[in-house]
Amino acid sequence: MTFKYTLSIIIFSLFVGNIINAQQTISGRVVDQSEKQPLMGAVVILENIGENVVTDEQGFFKVVLKSNVHSLLIKFLGYDDVRIQLKPNTFDLGPIYMQRNNTTLDEVVVSASPKNFNAEFKGSNFRINPVTLKNINPLSTEEVLRTIPGVNIVGDMGLSNRPNISIRGSWGRRSKKVLLLEDGTPAAPAPYIAPGAYYNPVSDRITSIEVYKGADLLKYGPNNMYGAVNYITALPPQKPTLRLKLTGGQRNYTSGLFSYGGTWNDIGGLVEGVYKKFDGFTDNSSVEILNLNAKIFAKLSEQQSLYFKVSGQFEDNQASLSSQTPFTFYTDPTQNPLDADQFTMRRYGVDIIHKWLPNEKLSFTTKVYASDFERDWWRQVTTKIRASEAQNYLGDAIFNNRYGYLAGKTFDDEDYVIVGKVENGLESTTDSRWIYRVSGFKETVNLDWEAFRTKSEFEGGLNLHRETFKDVFLEADNSRWARYGTATKDLWYRLWSINGYLRNEFNFGAVGVTPILRFEHVDMYRQDLLALSQNPNLKGTEEGKEPNVYNQFLPGVTVNYQFKNSEIYGSVYQGMIAPSKVFGFLVEQDGVVTNPLEGQSINIDPELSWNKEVGWRGSLPNNVAQGQFTYFHNASRNFYAGGRNEIFSQLGEINVQGLEMAINVALLNTNGHKLHFLGNATLMKSKVISGKLEDKDLFSQVVHGTATQNEYIDKVNSNRDAFEVYVDDGSGETLLTDETLDASQFSNITKSIIIFGDDGLSDTEAPYTPHINMSLGFNYNWNQFSAGFNAHHAGKQFTEFHNFMNESPDGAIGELPAYTTFDAFINYDLTILKNIDATIFVNGKNITNEIYRASRLNRATSGIFGGGFRQVILGVHLKI
Repeated sequence: MTFKYTLSIIIFSLFVGNIINAQQTISGRVVDQSEKQPLMGAVVILENIGENVVTDEQGFFKVVLKSNVHSLLIKFLGYDDVRIQLKPNTFDLGPIYMQRNNTTLDEVVVSASPKNFNAEFKGSNFRINPVTLKNINPLSTEEVLRTIPGVNIVGDMGLSNRPNISIRGSWGRRSKKVLLLEDGTPAAPAPYIAPGAYYNPVSDRITSIEVYKGADLLKYGPNNMYGAVNYITALPPQKPTLRLKLTGGQRNYTSGLFSYGGTWNDIGGLVEGVYKKFDGFTDNSSVEILNLNAKIFAKLSEQQSLYFKVSGQFEDNQASLSSQTPFTFYTDPTQNPLDADQFTMRRYGVDIIHKWLPNEKLSFTTKVYASDFERDWWRQVTTKIRASEAQNYLGDAIFNNRYGYLAGKTFDDEDYVIVGKVENGLESTTDSRWIYRVSGFKETVNLDWEAFRTKSEFEGGLNLHRETFKDVFLEADNSRWARYGTATKDLWYRLWSINGYLRNEFNFGAVGVTPILRFEHVDMYRQDLLALSQNPNLKGTEEGKEPNVYNQFLPGVTVNYQFKNSEIYGSVYQGMIAPSKVFGFLVEQDGVVTNPLEGQSINIDPELSWNKEVGWRGSLPNNVAQGQFTYFHNASRNFYAGGRNEIFSQLGEINVQGLEMAINVALLNTNGHKLHFLGNATLMKSKVISGKLEDKDLFSQVVHGTATQNEYIDKVNSNRDAFEVYVDDGSGETLLTDETLDASQFSNITKSIIIFGDDGLSDTEAPYTPHINMSLGFNYNWNQFSAGFNAHHAGKQFTEFHNFMNESPDGAIGELPAYTTFDAFINYDLTILKNIDATIFVNGKNITNEIYRASRLNRATSGIFGGGFRQVILGVHLKI
């Protein structure tokens, strides 16, 4: 009986399968008309019966045709509908081109293009597409960014929600010299006054990432000297979809994304929430994040559209500025005894964009944006002591509770540990409390016109921008758990900026010429509210304002030549770094920078650079390979702010040049099996051309050992004219004029100034500019299965302008050795209950667990931040 039943099932299944196979199946691929790139998520509707399917990641679709269906309707948000009349015996429709609607905004279009660049951006750029992000399932955006040519990541702890991004040699701490954008809007809490990236969107809700480095970067500002990162978030789906993504992994990593959205007639909407929790790679480094956002895109008419986005992010993080010494890094790189450090923040943001087309050649785009950011960062006061003295200094209770791993170990005189500072048996804490408010209004006009009997495209933008920043510092000296203290600093900053640009793209056949000019007018001031509160003779709220007003023009031009599937381009432009709170209120005279004296006018100019590049991008015949290759040269001047507590008292000049390469090669495409090789690499060389620099930490906080002491002495003696060495022999600080420096004088050194250039050091490199950064990998796809493997290599790099090769006992200075990490992923797509699309995934990060020195991010404060901790995650992504 059982055999007959089984046989009946098999025969019935074969019969049904033959019926299905006998039905006519029609396939096709939906692509963008202008870029010829696939559109992922377009809905293909079988007219008359209303059934539909959605295009996959490569724009492909397949439908089983019913007898009463004679046409297909294809819809995609921001594009004109396409209707296909079906012909008998037609099974493959080939590419189906969709035209972007004139009212569509760049902010709501996300391409799944396999191209690693945005062809509409003039000059070098790099794009991470949605498929790549799906495969990587990054813990943080830095994990993705480090694979991009020209980008170097200065490693931090935890999930790096305060990213440290370096582009083409910029100082990477908190990404202060990189412009961060979210859907085209500045994302830093205060882009001019305090551009440090203390907010970063969670990686789970990022759909694509674009990094801009060419002359078209002048469309954005203010910090456009090195590059910009634009995080692109998800657009409302065409088909109403409920999305749920659940991820778990080692160290209690938990992430959940929930979203619902769709398009109804001409209105698309999306609501989304992300919750993340992670214990961290080291002790006492846990993080908890909640992100909520919503967006609406509405086509109001054939001439108007409206976009609205609102978001909120909340974070509670055991973040520390301190980390490891060489001794503790070797002993146990997961140790972090500072259990009372706490970073809490909240940010609200809103974007409203309206586009109006008076006619088919002219459009006006109006953007209103605002954000409100507040953070508290409570940190234990720390000190550095010899490991052999730790128990006596801390006391048995503190030592046994948080430093027990040192018990029973032997130490030498250069083994140090970073501990909480203890006075009268008590530990203390401080709070850096920052409040930012940013708002702006931007108007952009686009006009198609004819110039010199050829097609021309004009674009102009005008932006009114305002930001305020309140900087308060509190000290609590009775407990590391205190969350209120005495104010020791209270600074108030306010800034207005009127900025804009003019850009015109001239096309002479295959040759394009695109000049661009940006203008910045900035009016800002600072007030020391704490100092003013102690003045009984104040005459008004205007008293004590320290103003800085400046204007800056930034010109640029790009020339490109298109042939077949490729393009050769070259560009030159002047970029700037806006004077921030770090150096925006100083006086510069003949290149020498000082704090203003009474009656002096603040006049510090922006840091400026001339950036040049030439390159190729495109694809080889039959799209077997596509990629880009760029040579760049950046020459910066007026350089003041280097690394943490490294300042140029005589403004510096720094040159960085290099090669950037990216390639995607199809090695196999047979019977559904696809194998791709992906390679990205950067070769870079930096040189400090001129200037005078003082490292304020080198002889005040850094703990030197024999190796760094001897290295410094050798540097001075080998080029005595390059160093101004100050000593204190008990009678005050004086300039040491001895021809040579010996070890007996080292302990008396109070200050050292380096002179760069022909009369000083001529071969010094900028910090965190490794000679090579490289990512190589393979991706394999077969039907619903995909897998990949990636290796990332970063070359050795200096961490300060002295270019110390040896490491100090506290880990504050010294070269970072090269390192290599390996990642892998496996994905499997399936359909559950006919209407639930699911992806099951497993990702291995740093699978060899080779822990390396990632940075000395905060130098004398932090020591070594480790990287390379293995992390395995797995999860499921559902679409209903």
